[in-house]
Amino acid sequence: MFQNRYHALILSAVVLSATAACDVQVGKDGFSLDVASGRAQDTWTRSYALAPGARLELINTNGRISAEPSADDKVELVAERTAKASTDEAAQELMKQLEMREEAGDARVRVEVRAPRTFGVSGFEVRWTVKVPKGVIVDLRTANGKVTLSGLEGEVHASTVNGGIEGKGLAVSTLEASTVNGGVDVEITKSLTSAGSVSLEAVNGGVALALPDGSQASVTARVTNGGINTTGLDFQVTGEQTRRRFEGTLNGGGARVTLQTTNGGVRLSKSTT
Repeated sequence: MFQNRYHALILSAVVLSATAACDVQVGKDGFSLDVASGRAQDTWTRSYALAPGARLELINTNGRISAEPSADDKVELVAERTAKASTDEAAQELMKQLEMREEAGDARVRVEVRAPRTFGVSGFEVRWTVKVPKGVIVDLRTANGKVTLSGLEGEVHASTVNGGIEGKGLAVSTLEASTVNGGVDVEITKSLTSAGSVSLEAVNGGVALALPDGSQASVTARVTNGGINTTGLDFQVTGEQTRRRFEGTLNGGGARVTLQTTNGGVRLSKSTT
């Protein structure tokens, strides 16, 4: 299921790295373009009113996404867009081809970056800052870049291919976070209940989850090449407990928590806030 879910994103990442040629470098936040001398930059902004229960979908190709709560009932999107090419003029022409597709309604807003295929020393990066009202379902996807979640509540979905996912101060009931090349590091500060669920997955990277000790959770952890560490939480072991498998509950069980990685470790700990 994991591989099927990310097949399209993996293909996008491969195409991007192949067509951007020698100017693409991989860093902790994803891909960057540092060789092309020509540059064009601008800022694209939007604001949408969404009620609790509505859904925000943001689909990026190359660039990080940072999300945090908004102060009102509006979704605020700020995209810092960069095009690089052999000259400034060529970069400006490339920028004109960068497509920002919008679908906006009362129940859903969907924004997707469509970058043209580039050759030689050229490419695009779009870095997003997102502010989300309380109660809006969040779905954030990028192929090359880090996803950062700060203080979000409710239902959150986040995915990347080349980059990590970091969540701090979350009060989520449902969280799905997945990456291929990178780690997942999440801190939840509001106790989980039986109605919640958390799924954290990686292929090449570690998975870390910090929970309040008052959480009601049923935990399953799996690793292929790595180990599992539990610290500061009073688990009741209900199934396997080996270096690479763990099944247990907190406070009698409740929210389904699934942690999985192929190459990396899993760490479960008590949240500090």
